[in-house]
Amino acid sequence: MDRAESASPAVRGIGPSAIGHLLRDRSIRLATGLAVAIAIPVAALFYFQYQSITRLSRSSTIVLRQLNLEVADRLAKRIEDSLKAPQLSVAYRIPQQQTEPLNVPLIESTFDRSLKTDNFIDRYYVWSDVGPEFRGEVLAYDRQHKGLTEDVPEGSMLLSTILAFSKEKRLLNVFETTIDGRPVYAQAHIRYEDPRRERVTSFVAFVVDKERLRSDFFPALLASTRTRNGAGTSPFPPLVLTLVDGGGRVVYPEGGTAPRHVEQERTFPLVFFDRDLVEFVAPMDSKREIWRLTTGYADQTIADIVEARYQPQLWMLWVLAGVMALGVFVVARAAAREVRLAELKSNFVSSVSHDLKTPLALIQLFAETLELGRVKSTERTQEYYRIINSEARKLSRLINNLLDFSRIEAGLRRYRLEPLSLVALTRRVLDSLESQFRHNQFTVKLRVGSEVPYARVDPEAVEQAIENLLSNAMKYSPEHREIIVDVDRVDGHGVIRVSDRGIGVPARLQRKIFRKFYRIQTDAGSGPQGTGLGLAIVQHVMRGHGGFVRVESEPGRGSTFTLQFPAYTGTPGEAAGDATDSGDRGRAADVARSA
Repeated sequence: MDRAESASPAVRGIGPSAIGHLLRDRSIRLATGLAVAIAIPVAALFYFQYQSITRLSRSSTIVLRQLNLEVADRLAKRIEDSLKAPQLSVAYRIPQQQTEPLNVPLIESTFDRSLKTDNFIDRYYVWSDVGPEFRGEVLAYDRQHKGLTEDVPEGSMLLSTILAFSKEKRLLNVFETTIDGRPVYAQAHIRYEDPRRERVTSFVAFVVDKERLRSDFFPALLASTRTRNGAGTSPFPPLVLTLVDGGGRVVYPEGGTAPRHVEQERTFPLVFFDRDLVEFVAPMDSKREIWRLTTGYADQTIADIVEARYQPQLWMLWVLAGVMALGVFVVARAAAREVRLAELKSNFVSSVSHDLKTPLALIQLFAETLELGRVKSTERTQEYYRIINSEARKLSRLINNLLDFSRIEAGLRRYRLEPLSLVALTRRVLDSLESQFRHNQFTVKLRVGSEVPYARVDPEAVEQAIENLLSNAMKYSPEHREIIVDVDRVDGHGVIRVSDRGIGVPARLQRKIFRKFYRIQTDAGSGPQGTGLGLAIVQHVMRGHGGFVRVESEPGRGSTFTLQFPAYTGTPGEAAGDATDSGDRGRAADVARSA
């Protein structure tokens, strides 16, 4: 019948006594031990998993950078080797003795092989000023004629240009010109009569179409390169290759734009010979185009890619850690609740034993006194009878609470409702407790409002609920022994209020006091004796009547408990006997739910 069970340390504030209580509380120790036992291996698991993800992200960064480096180096070398291939396959394979005089079969076979492999070459040229055959004529070899031909309209232009540049006495002659209306790069390998390089005796040359080099050769060369890591099975995006010519125009990919983020960049001059031969090239002051080859991942940096791949894993790891922490908390809390509930049940048995033993001892004491005739006055005899009756009523109320609670827990408590006057019910309870009020020196005032409605109630259950509230009011009002009972109409409902000037209930505990076995502990360290079932039964009774119980309280200024019943609109005195229950087996809240 008590308002609440002892408050937790967190409720009373954190101090030395609260910390001591924490250390002594078996449920808290068990919950803490269980949480630590689960949390340590789980934390270790998540730590190593986090370290693994971190190391994997670092490794991925290194792999992506190395991939960019290798691809950029490989492609730059491949481009350079492709551009200087005609020099190796033609100029070096047609030595001077094969052009002075011309060895036509050798020259044709060499040109033919080169055109098959070096597909950026448009046409080869050969000229010799030595020998009886084709002396002084510029001969050409291309894919259409498949043989040296003398019909070379641009021959005289090439010859005059090459002979003009030969005055610089360089072995290589590189220049730009126009053939058939198309701009070309021209390169000639010049042979001189003697080391003094006074007279040119022969040369081997070729031309490269500028636009075809950009539109056909380089795109085909780069497109043939496998740029996807793991042949398309990698979780990372493919490498993006970009080739930009000397004028800043994107050559590859076709129609592309310059990348925003570049991981690796390689530059190379657009020349068709080995770079070591630059000093042998004429003209020396010619401006050579510098092309750029870049690798990257479009608009993403390596850091962005790695973060995008591994950030979800980190988030998932943190989510799992949160779920595991929540699981540990729930398990530890459930274990603590079970231990706490077991302790409360043990205390409940002890309290019930005490509450049963005390009135029985008083009844036995005064009954023996009366039986032995030791009472000398009639007034004292009546006083003993009143005490015996009062203690018997306490005992009866306790037993009724225990029986009702057992039926509530089993879902068997049912209420037979009939329209009755709330005023009459309240007066009957106050009359039955008159001796207890007088014995405990309490002043009880009944205030009845106007037009108090009837309500359909189970009289026995409602009387028990009112008795429980009055009993609590007496227990928790050690100094101000005044109780006010109001019966009134509020918003069309019947209301019974029980107000005291006792110790009060803090706002944070006002919902917990309706839980079974829950009792408030006073500042002195021990509260009034009781089972902690009274308010739980009151709440169940009100729920079974379609009403509710509400508490308004302030520590040190008392409490007001309100029972609110739906008003009965029928004719009083009608036979009513329909049975109902609260429909909530075991809804008397378990104290183990408290934090």
